[in-house]
Amino acid sequence: MILRHRLRKALHPRPGTPGRGNGPMARTSDIILVMMAGLLVIAAAFKILQG
Repeated sequence: MILRHRLRKALHPRPGTPGRGNGPMARTSDIILVMMAGLLVIAAAFKILQG
C-alpha cells in the first residue's frame, strides 16, 4: 500500500507541492526510496520463505 503510494508520488509529481522542491533531485530521492522499500519487501519475503 505504502509502496504503491510512493510509486504514484514518484511517477506523477504534482506541480506546486509545498516543501518538496520540484527539481529533479526530489524525484531522484523518491525513486531511491521506492527502490529501497522494494528491496526491504523482497528481503522480508525471502526470509519468510526460507524459514
